[in-house]
Amino acid sequence: MDYIMLKPFQNDVSILIQSIAIDEFQVCEVGYEKCQPTKPFECTSIDYWVLHYCTDGEGYFSTPESPKYHITQGDLFLIPANCSNKYYPSKTKPWSYRWVGFSGVSASKYFKSLGLNSKNCVLKSSVDEKLNNIFELIYLGVEEKNNFSTLRYSYTLFEYLAQKTAKQRIQKAPESLFEDIILYIDEKYMHDISVNEIAEYYEIDRTHLYRLFRRHRKTTPSKYIQNLRLKKACSLLRKSSLSITDISCSIGFSSPSYFSKFFVDRMNTTPLSYRRSFLNSLDNLK
Repeated sequence: MDYIMLKPFQNDVSILIQSIAIDEFQVCEVGYEKCQPTKPFECTSIDYWVLHYCTDGEGYFSTPESPKYHITQGDLFLIPANCSNKYYPSKTKPWSYRWVGFSGVSASKYFKSLGLNSKNCVLKSSVDEKLNNIFELIYLGVEEKNNFSTLRYSYTLFEYLAQKTAKQRIQKAPESLFEDIILYIDEKYMHDISVNEIAEYYEIDRTHLYRLFRRHRKTTPSKYIQNLRLKKACSLLRKSSLSITDISCSIGFSSPSYFSKFFVDRMNTTPLSYRRSFLNSLDNLK
């Protein structure tokens, strides 16, 4: 690993753009910015992936598929290709950051290997001078129009981040991992999530996922999701005026008929009968 003497940002912002046509993998943009406090602003989607590294200060970042993240010094955040986004500096501690934009069919694969995608866009970390150095070396490669150097340090960046994320996964206790999985399901149960999707998202195999649920919930992932949907359905039938169709959609069922069959199998009554029985119970209390 080569090291250089890092210089302070010469300007508040610098952007360098490359237009080399390589379909597999290419750096198409690099830059840095020392931001001033501004109002939140929407950024239109672009057709390549942009990885940011916060070198100082704080800010906020979100996409339609991910929550609002509070970014602090040392964190990385990814703007996925073709994804609208919003990011802006803290008013009291405006951030500075470096970024690299990657294009090509392999870019998304490389980010996926790090656990980054349109739903998970942030790597939380601490200040890392080696990482800062790698970003600077990629920037210099573009500035000097040295594509070999640019690609060399781009691959170095992915290799280094892969090592960091691997260590973080090893250090993460099974209980903490399981808590994250439960939170993920609680946030996504209304969508058509599957056991495979959950396992891929957390980069674990199905067998390990099943063992976690057996150990902590005495059930399977599929049954946990089904029971969660059933609880949500019962709550909505009791407390809301939503139609059966709207309730079925809101808890992740593709059709009201499938939801009704699912409900009858587990509750021995139809959703409508369940709602009416609850309303009758309330009337009797009056």
